[in-house]
Amino acid sequence: MHDHGPKIEAGQILNPDCFPPPNELVCIQVPKVFDQVALRDCVTRTVCLKNSSEHCHPVYAFEGATDFDIVEVKVISKTDSLSKPGYKKLKLFVRIRYKIHYSDGTEQLSQVDEATFNLTINEIYCPNCVTQVGVIKSNDCCGEGSSKTRDVDGTLIKVEALAEAFNDAINPNTGMLTLDIGVFFIVKCECVVQLLVPSYGYCPVPPEQSNPAVQNCKTFNDRCKTPFPTKFFPDQKWNPLDKRCD
Repeated sequence: MHDHGPKIEAGQILNPDCFPPPNELVCIQVPKVFDQVALRDCVTRTVCLKNSSEHCHPVYAFEGATDFDIVEVKVISKTDSLSKPGYKKLKLFVRIRYKIHYSDGTEQLSQVDEATFNLTINEIYCPNCVTQVGVIKSNDCCGEGSSKTRDVDGTLIKVEALAEAFNDAINPNTGMLTLDIGVFFIVKCECVVQLLVPSYGYCPVPPEQSNPAVQNCKTFNDRCKTPFPTKFFPDQKWNPLDKRCD
């Protein structure tokens, strides 16, 4: 990468014509999105809020709902289309957990609640994956399984969501709360594949941030003696087909 050329880093490109051609072809393995569908759904929840044990005569007030999280996705059914090869009709079960914030007149409290959704995807292109990918996994939970589920045919059904609470009503004396949970969903059909993509090489190492002076490891923290490395990855192999004519 030459100093006189454009600075290449991650971000939105406003003028693609100002950038030079990519300098390599890279084979990457990624979950490719074959198709995606957007839909919305809404459910009404009724929740009995709990007061603090020391308050005999609570006066409840709802303050909002936050921390929406998809905690479960299940494929209830997957039906092949009779007229369009590779297309399927899906029925999904999605469970979303969130936190309700309220006051009982004395303390600020929170309570966890869950909303469930039964989604029907009328048509989505979701072909069976030809290759099965075997990966050795550790015993630690990676946390990514909450929003996606892999079928026996190798496809990956992924659900993304933006949720919010509205139309809330609360009985200040009993703490009985009703509210609507509205969710915008995007359902994706993915399969792990290898793609050949143009690349500018590895992403450059970002500038080192300024940290206050530390007492320990003076030699290591001396940027003149131990500069931050500019290379974190191995060299890309040369493409033997890339031959220039004299």
